Amino acid sequence: MPMHPTTDQLLLQEMAGGSEAAFCTLFDRYWNRVYTTAMVITKSAQIAQDIAQEVFLQLWQYRHKAAGIEKLDGFLFITARNLIFRKLSRLKLEDAYQHYLTAQFEEEVSDAGSSAELKELQHIVESGICRLPPQQQKAFRLSREKGLSHEEISLHMGVSRGAVKDYIVRSISFLRKYLREHALLLLALLSGLK
Repeated sequence: MPMHPTTDQLLLQEMAGGSEAAFCTLFDRYWNRVYTTAMVITKSAQIAQDIAQEVFLQLWQYRHKAAGIEKLDGFLFITARNLIFRKLSRLKLEDAYQHYLTAQFEEEVSDAGSSAELKELQHIVESGICRLPPQQQKAFRLSREKGLSHEEISLHMGVSRGAVKDYIVRSISFLRKYLREHALLLLALLSGLK
């Protein structure tokens, strides 16, 4: 695809002034390039589409700074790369949590089969769960460890289904943040598990 530095610069200046038409022109011009880059890296059409949408959403949200972008293709690539890294890191953390849950439910795991890495991973996840407020922790455990539905948890805890949903959403949000804070350790442990 040929570069349009002068045109891009003018469109970015117009976009910085709030021009939706300028944004749409840039979107049409660069969508396929951003999507293809994300697709090559992630090998997932859904993730690539999500990333491309997020790249252009950020471009529009920060349009007041658009006139300062010197090379739009470089800016879009770096934005996409950073979003892909964050997305893939989050997916690895979710895989780590799923691995933890699977290990929790395997009753016949022998002591010899339980590695130090798995125990450390379980400790980190359990430490995060223990930091949850009591009601959130209870709802989360009933949902994720016991497999109860929101309705069943609602009856068990004597609260509304809406409250249960809120507890679980807040729990997951907290745990994602907590696991992100421990990302380097978790990713190192995951490498050891494979």
